[in-house]
Amino acid sequence: MNAAQQLTEENLLELQSICVGYGQQIILSNVSLNIEKGEIGCLLGPSGCGKSTLLRAIAGFEPVRQGVIKLSARSISEPLSTLAPEHRNIGMVFQDVALFPHLSIEQNIAFGIKQLALAPRRERVTQLLELVGLSDYAKRYPHELSGGQQQRIALARALAPKPKLILLDEPFSGLDAKLRESLVPQVRDILKQEQVSALMVSHDQAEAFAIADKIAVMDKGKIHQWDNAYNSYHRPATKFVASFIGKSKFLAATTLCARCIETPLGKLESKTPHGYAIGENVEVLVRLDDVQHDPAALHFGTVTQKNFHGSYFTYELTLADGSQLLCSTPAHYNFKHDIGDQFRIKLSIEHLVLFSR
Repeated sequence: MNAAQQLTEENLLELQSICVGYGQQIILSNVSLNIEKGEIGCLLGPSGCGKSTLLRAIAGFEPVRQGVIKLSARSISEPLSTLAPEHRNIGMVFQDVALFPHLSIEQNIAFGIKQLALAPRRERVTQLLELVGLSDYAKRYPHELSGGQQQRIALARALAPKPKLILLDEPFSGLDAKLRESLVPQVRDILKQEQVSALMVSHDQAEAFAIADKIAVMDKGKIHQWDNAYNSYHRPATKFVASFIGKSKFLAATTLCARCIETPLGKLESKTPHGYAIGENVEVLVRLDDVQHDPAALHFGTVTQKNFHGSYFTYELTLADGSQLLCSTPAHYNFKHDIGDQFRIKLSIEHLVLFSR
C-alpha cells in the first residue's frame, strides 16, 4: 500500500481543492483539508472569511464549483454531483440549537432514530442522556432547560443516529463566557467518548484551542494553516496566522547572522536558525508575553493605550520609530503607568518567527 492510499483510508473527511461561489462572487477558493476518524477539527477566522459556507458545502447545502468532498473515501460533492444532505450520514448542531419546543427532551433525541424498534430506540436515548449528564431531564421540555443543557441535548440528538461526522456551527456563541468555558471541554469529552469525528466553526481562539485536535485558520475564503493549536501559535505559516492567533505586533528588523537579528530594541538571538540570508529586511513577531517591563532597561515605549483585565493590565506602547508593541503586568505590580508615560521594556524571545519585509 502506497502513502497516498494509506492517507485516503485513514481519513474520514477529505476536501480536495474546493471552490464555492454565488454568481460572480467566489466565497471559497482552493480549500483542502482532511479529518481522520475520531478527530475534531475547527474552522477559525474572522467574520465573512467563509467558515460557515464551507460547513454548508460539507453538509450538502451548497454545491461546489470545483474540487471534491469525500466522506469515507466516497465522493459526496463534485461540480455536477451533490449527494442530498439527508443521505450523507452527517449530523448538525446549530447555534440556536433548534430543539422542537413541543417535544420532550427524550422525544427530541429520538427524532432522528424513529426507524429503530422501540426497545433499541429507548436504549439509545437513555445512553445519550447519560452521556451528556442529563438522565433526569428526559420528560422535561426545551424551555425548562438552561442554554448549556439545551446545547448538550442538541448534541445528543445529532449523535443519536450514529453519524460518521458531526458539524457544529458556532454552537457556543449564544452562551455567556463562564458557561462556554465549562461546556466546551464537556462537548469534547462527549465527542471523544462517542468516537465520532467533528468539524466546528468558531471565531473564538480559546474555544478552538480547547476543543480541536486541528485548526484551519481561514481568511478571505482560503485556509492559511491546517495544524494543531501549538503549531498555529508557535509556528504560524503566514503573517495572517501570526497576527490572528494570540495578541501580537510586528517589529522591523535586519538579519545579522543565521540565528540573530537587529531590532529597534537591540539584538535578538534564536536557539534555532531563522532561515533568512544575512542582511535581509524582515519583520519579527512579538507576542504580548515576549515584552517584559524592566525599570532598568535601556529602551522604552510611550503608553498609548491601557486596559484593565482584573488580574493584569495590558499596555499598547509606541516606540521612537513609530512601531507598536503590547505588554502586560500583574494588577498588583508596583510600577503602574498611565497614557503618555514612558514604559521601559526588554524583549525575551527564544524562537524567532520572521516574515519578509
